[in-house]
Amino acid sequence: IVPTYTPTDKLEYFVGRSYINAKLKYKNPEQEKSKIIFNEDKIDWEKDIFLVEGVFDMFFLDNSVPLLGKVVSDNLWEKLYTQATANIIICLDGDAWDDAVKIFDKLNGGKLRGRIRVVKMPIDKDIAELNGEIKDENILQLER
Repeated sequence: IVPTYTPTDKLEYFVGRSYINAKLKYKNPEQEKSKIIFNEDKIDWEKDIFLVEGVFDMFFLDNSVPLLGKVVSDNLWEKLYTQATANIIICLDGDAWDDAVKIFDKLNGGKLRGRIRVVKMPIDKDIAELNGEIKDENILQLER
């Protein structure tokens, strides 16, 4: 079980996962995920921020926010727009390139323009399988 807390140390959400061949692989609260920012209490808004798909991906990249899926909620978008001062690097699984481009398009505007990057992962890999090692040539600044 991996918990997340508000910036005031209140338990906000958790993700539970089974590592055995169980019928139920994940167990999460029924709370609306779009209302929370997982790992928010640990984010340094002045450093590069990595956006990753899942909670277990965040263990491989410093200063990362798990999306709990493949979209940026309006709540997270607002927080990134108002508080992030460095780059925002989208690092989804290799099979989610189209989703990563959609996130890039959603974020790359206003005062965030030019600070959004996308990691081009190998098609069959996620960040956990690369042990957090992202090569510079895989971090792209898309021109759109």
